[in-house]
Amino acid sequence: MDEATVLNHLKELHRAIEIDDGKDPCLVEDDVQPLDGLPGFDSPLIPNIVRQLAELMGIDIPKGTRLKNPYVDVDNKKLTLRQVAKRFCELYGKKEKSV
Repeated sequence: MDEATVLNHLKELHRAIEIDDGKDPCLVEDDVQPLDGLPGFDSPLIPNIVRQLAELMGIDIPKGTRLKNPYVDVDNKKLTLRQVAKRFCELYGKKEKSV
């Protein structure tokens, strides 16, 4: 799984959230910390983002699967979008659909 592609999709999803909430989508940059730096984003949206991103990346996550949070590291430190993309690849990269 390509981290750059994940990051681009992640930024698109976050820009859409900011626009939907009437906030500035220009705040969505590689090094923004979404949980603190994006006013339209909040932790209840994480499962939606994870599922949308998985779908965009061709990853099958069956309904009812407990999702892992790529927005924090193992020490619960909040991550930047660039780090979220990397963490997403670590957590979900092995679940890509076979072609």
